[in-house]
Amino acid sequence: MNGSWRWLWIGGAVAAVLILTLAGIFRPLGDFFRSVTLPVVRFTSGLVSRDSETVTNSGDAERIKELESRLAALTVDYVRLKSLEEENRTLRSQAKFLDRSGYDSVGARVISRDIGGRRSLFMIDRGSEDSLEVGQAVITDDGIFIGKISRLLERVATVELVTDPRSRVAAALQTQGPLSGILEGRGNGASVLTYVPSSAELAIDQLVVTAGTEEKVPGNLPIGFVSTVDGKPTDPFMNASVETLVPLDRVVFISVLRPTALRPRL
Repeated sequence: MNGSWRWLWIGGAVAAVLILTLAGIFRPLGDFFRSVTLPVVRFTSGLVSRDSETVTNSGDAERIKELESRLAALTVDYVRLKSLEEENRTLRSQAKFLDRSGYDSVGARVISRDIGGRRSLFMIDRGSEDSLEVGQAVITDDGIFIGKISRLLERVATVELVTDPRSRVAAALQTQGPLSGILEGRGNGASVLTYVPSSAELAIDQLVVTAGTEEKVPGNLPIGFVSTVDGKPTDPFMNASVETLVPLDRVVFISVLRPTALRPRL
């Protein structure tokens, strides 16, 4: 009997709860629990979402880093290839000129340079042990004159470029005879052809070459083009700015013409 009453009480309680739930009596209590648990659910969901996003972003970052590394490697290889092509071209050009002219020479590599300030100098990896002498002509590419040896040690030498303020070389206009003036360096990549007789037909874009009046500098080596002319026809002399034929900051290989260069081999 007691067992029957117990089940009746339980059934009645369940029925009462159902009736009260359907009547909405427990709705405020449910809303309360939802308001308490909702932030916890949102926080947990946010952590999961952020963890997933972090994993995704981490994978993308690694992929991007890998691609950037590959691009950097390809860029380095391209620059190295272009540099080798330029060096190859320069060497072939010098070899062709020297073979055609018959000049005796010593090839050298530029190992340091100072051309950004007051001086315009190269240091090369050849010296007195290679029969070099102060005053010898230095060329690049197809026989383009860029300066002279100014200082010697046993295994290295200093080249004073045509734009150096201390540089002086007898020069001529290609179509105006053996001597037209003195090419003087002015620093910062500039050089000026001075003491040009007013009788000379000095004009922009004329080619300036070595005059050949110096003991260790052959004549007719191209130097640069006239870029501006300063002077009046009534002045005894005129000056002209000269632009070098090659960018001196990119020269890597040069050739030094030794004394026998003044008498080409027969």
